[in-house]
Amino acid sequence: MAQREGSSVILVFLASPNLFKTSPHGAGGESKPLVIHCSDPRYQPHFQEFLETGLGMAHYALIAVPGGPHCLVLEQYLPKFGWAGWRWVKLMEKVAQPERIILIAHDDCRWYLSMGFVQDLAGLCARQVSDLKAAQAKLAENYRTPVDLYYAKLEGDRATFQKL
Repeated sequence: MAQREGSSVILVFLASPNLFKTSPHGAGGESKPLVIHCSDPRYQPHFQEFLETGLGMAHYALIAVPGGPHCLVLEQYLPKFGWAGWRWVKLMEKVAQPERIILIAHDDCRWYLSMGFVQDLAGLCARQVSDLKAAQAKLAENYRTPVDLYYAKLEGDRATFQKL
């Protein structure tokens, strides 16, 4: 069982090191924001801290895939990936009934670079911001939920999040 002491978490294993129980977080059911961001492991702790501390969200529905919200604007380039992205959004909209959607892109996205969506880092930010705005417009067509856009950038071992 996890016990909180100050701002740190102490892990307590019950009877066996193969069994772990979390601290209580509620059964859910209340409306949660829907967050879509990249699955890049370099950014995961920064995304989590930003969402929980920066935006004050204790609970949120999450879609984390390579490229994050890029999956919502891929119907012309990778139709199956675009289809899957919209199916995930539809499912999470039904399950979480979000009152807010948050899309986060980040600097140096390896998805964009490895898939050839940009040739170098010089055009990456502009392309991502354009894609975020296109995803925001498509979400507005399908849902009556406010959509917030953010862009993250690593600076050493910290990240900065800019609202767009």
